[in-house]
Amino acid sequence: MSLLAEVMQRPLDPGYAAAAERRRAAGDPRPGRPRALTAAAALVLGGLLAVAGVRASAGAPETDRGRAELLQRVEAATARADDLAARAAALREENTALTERLGGEQAATAGALADALAVAAAATPVTGPGLEVTLADAERDATGPDSAPSGRVVDRDLQILVNGLWLAGAEAVAVNGTRLSSLSSIRAAGEAVLVDYRPLTPPYRVSAVGDPAALQTGLASSVAGRYLQVLQDNYGIGVDVRTVAGDDALTLPAAARLQLRVARAPGAGGAAAGAPAGTVPGAGGQDDGGGAP
Repeated sequence: MSLLAEVMQRPLDPGYAAAAERRRAAGDPRPGRPRALTAAAALVLGGLLAVAGVRASAGAPETDRGRAELLQRVEAATARADDLAARAAALREENTALTERLGGEQAATAGALADALAVAAAATPVTGPGLEVTLADAERDATGPDSAPSGRVVDRDLQILVNGLWLAGAEAVAVNGTRLSSLSSIRAAGEAVLVDYRPLTPPYRVSAVGDPAALQTGLASSVAGRYLQVLQDNYGIGVDVRTVAGDDALTLPAAARLQLRVARAPGAGGAAAGAPAGTVPGAGGQDDGGGAP
């Protein structure tokens, strides 16, 4: 307890206290040394800061130059982008003006005419409802002689049927997948039937795209319809007529042969060289049968 009381009452060792008293009495300047060291350290620190400031100020112009160059590049790119945007706007306006000049009712009429001509010339595939007529040779009698030639489907039968479909309002016609055009022909070579010089084998499937009801009615009431009835009743040739619509729509390919040899412009004063007026030499038409009207 006495030790604790001594420490609390006299925290400083008596020897240290006596030495400090003697220095104060003798005027010893050593107690002022810490202040001198502090001042010297402050001077050194100030010098270092001054050197750093000088170096920073020396590097500032270089940084400023880099920043200025970057700003110039940004401004140039922005100006170029604005110029391109203005040019794009001008081109859009020009396109709009051209569209208005070329558009309108005249352009729509020309487009519709071009589409109709492409279908009529069999230059494009078509898909739609229609009528499908299948002609098959008469059945052979196993107990008798070979079927007479009249029991086979011949080129004339297909010609009459195809022309009847055209007259009934067909928009496109194909025989066994071969599209017919104004240059098409249906001919015979011996016992074979040729469509555009391609031999076909029976049964012969004639597909016509158009209004199914109008095609069926028109074919039945035409000469072609009565002719088919005679073939069926008198010669035993199979005739199957069915309408096609909805999901079972007909799809006819474009014609494989579209090379026009001689023609003349509609309304021209004279006919093509060597051709009588109103004819297109080399086309199928009524001469060979089966051509588009």
